[in-house]
This record gives sequence, C-alpha cells and structure tokens, in this order.
Amino acid sequence: MGRWQIIGHTPQIVCDTAHNVDGLTSTMKQLCNLGAAQLHLVLGFVNDKALDEIFDCLPKAGIYYFCSADNPRATSSESLIELGREKGLNSRAYSSVTKALKVAKTNAVPDDVIYVGGSTFVVAEVL
Repeated sequence: MGRWQIIGHTPQIVCDTAHNVDGLTSTMKQLCNLGAAQLHLVLGFVNDKALDEIFDCLPKAGIYYFCSADNPRATSSESLIELGREKGLNSRAYSSVTKALKVAKTNAVPDDVIYVGGSTFVVAEVL
C-alpha cells in the first residue's frame, strides 16, 4: 500500500510514499507521463529531507498544495510554501493534509491528476 496506489478516478488520485530525491525524481517522471491536463500535487515532508534538491525535481507546471502531516517531524507548510515560491512553483499552504486534498479535489477537473506524497506520513493520513 502507498506505492503508486490509485485511490480515485475522474480525476485520478495517486498516492506514493517516495520521499527522497531518487524516489521522487522517478515518481515525478512517471506522473508527468500520465498526460494529465493539469497536475495537482498535495505534498508534505519531514524535517530531515534535502528539500532544496527535492524541490528541483518537481514539475514546474504543477499546482502545489503544501501541507503538514500530523507528526512532530513534519516540516511546516509555511516553510514549504516559502521554498516553493523561491523555486517558482504555483503553490499554497494548508494546515492539514485533509484540507489540502479537499481543495485539490475541488480545483481538479476530470482530466487532471491529483498526486499525494512527499512523506509516508502524508500518504498514511489519506489512506
């Protein structure tokens, strides 16, 4: 569970627990190959990750919903949004995974794809 797990259709919702540069580089490549009209990425990370490098592998054309998992190691959504803006990502910050996913579902149309990941803790809250 949690590895490229499809949890919804129309729009397709994919959860994946990739949480480091190598894993996310591969997962982002796979995600971009889906041919979605628009990518919506619900992402949160723990505070021991190489975020600067991770953010460099994220697709620039995505819409980002940065959030914090309910975990003491979670990076704050405010820190994520700051780095996202530095990297030129279209992003907003949300106080919880649930709120971020709810907004992504509201914004997405049937031909879009919603991706949930960045941390195993984020995926666990959705599953």
